[in-house]
Amino acid sequence: MVKVLSIAERGGSPFRPEAQVVNGRFTAGEGAPFDVRYPATGETLLTLRESSEADCDHALAVARATFARGDWRLKKGSERAAILEKAAAIAFSRAEDLARMIVFDNGKTLPEARIDVLAAGANLKTFARYAAGESAPSPAPDGSLMKMVVRDPVGVVVGLTPYNAPLPFASLKAGPALAAGNSVVFKPSERSPLLATEFARILYEAGLPEGALSVLHGGAGVASRLAGDDRVDMITMTGGTAAGAAVMRLAAPTIKNLLLELGGKSAHIILEDADLDLAVRGAAAGIFRNSGQRCFSGSRLVVQASVADRVESELCALADSLVLGDPFEGETEVGAMIDERAVAAAVDFVARAREQGLKVGAGGHSVDDLRPGSFFRPTVLLGGTASCGPAREELFGPVTTVIRVQDAEEAIAVANDSKYGLGGGVWSNDLSKALSVARRVRTGMMWVNTYGAISGDIPFGGYGQSGLGREGGAQGYEAYSEPKSIVIETNPGASTPLFRSRKP
Repeated sequence: MVKVLSIAERGGSPFRPEAQVVNGRFTAGEGAPFDVRYPATGETLLTLRESSEADCDHALAVARATFARGDWRLKKGSERAAILEKAAAIAFSRAEDLARMIVFDNGKTLPEARIDVLAAGANLKTFARYAAGESAPSPAPDGSLMKMVVRDPVGVVVGLTPYNAPLPFASLKAGPALAAGNSVVFKPSERSPLLATEFARILYEAGLPEGALSVLHGGAGVASRLAGDDRVDMITMTGGTAAGAAVMRLAAPTIKNLLLELGGKSAHIILEDADLDLAVRGAAAGIFRNSGQRCFSGSRLVVQASVADRVESELCALADSLVLGDPFEGETEVGAMIDERAVAAAVDFVARAREQGLKVGAGGHSVDDLRPGSFFRPTVLLGGTASCGPAREELFGPVTTVIRVQDAEEAIAVANDSKYGLGGGVWSNDLSKALSVARRVRTGMMWVNTYGAISGDIPFGGYGQSGLGREGGAQGYEAYSEPKSIVIETNPGASTPLFRSRKP
């Protein structure tokens, strides 16, 4: 373990209480105060105020008016792209400061935070390219009819994000929504809210018009107020499946567009012909990075029985060797969970696994020596089956359940035996076999001989209860616009069913 330095020892909090953003102005909200804590020490990092009902009403009114006037939506795609490109450049230039902010806000290690900054900047550049490349596809002419398809922005978009990757999620939601010309009202998780404000600060410095992006703060009440408002045209959310269902209910009365990236219980498959040294390290990275707080974490480790003894032994040894502690220090490999509530959930999850007869091969407990920081040892549960609770319930923590299978066919069956379908992976030195497995597993993302490599230029999302729609790539950009078909008759009246003229 690495001793964790206090906020003061780290030079103090880099954040300001004026974290609400409406109409380009950074102010404090008017609602109840709440503390944002540094996960590694439990100290109060900053006290914010929730956005009140009046704050929410103001932000939505501004977003609606901005959209109606066309301050942002009527700009050329190339103009919107230039602002997003400039924002990406600003983010890259401030990468180290932003990474430090992420560590304070989220508790992940500094190297992981640096990756988040680079991912956010890359996402902005990707969506800038899509905005700049807007063109009207030209379907084949039909006689004297000329046809074209254009895309219009949806309108006012509400973005709701979780705590585990605050900056990348801001870029994955507000980035394409703004690129397409929408007005955005963004509400990050109250458990990690501060990078959304910094994201807005960067965009406004880059030249975003006032009113195009608002940031509000608070919990489920604020989210519900925004999601249920008639002035909202679309909701994009990343979060748990239960929260997604609640958003769908709020969206139903006015038939809002939805893009939902929800829960996961991803299967990480290791076949007997894999490079086991690499596969074990990949399995560890697939579940223990970001303290397991990733929607696509490989929390079901599906291992061919012929190599399972070795995989389990080496994975448990690796898990036990991982260094926890101060997320700013280079020797730390696993940072803090978001808060004590998350740690308590992990403790309860492992206790219920024991009750069901599973064995704890590594970890399985919080780290008392690092309290009041929120740390939980990387954990490997042995003796799982496809139907056991730990293989079916999402934890959002650094715990994987090992399930033994006889062959690739059984591995595919186990992987598909889930209400979720978000991520997954397979390790095999037979690329043909690996690709066959990847194609047959019912999930939105599959990695082959790696795990967790994410890129903003390909779609990401899930099957089943893992959500609706896709983020990233062309699909993630087009989700924030509506296709419009325009038909022009070059020989006026020729294609129109006309009644006979009855001139007086």
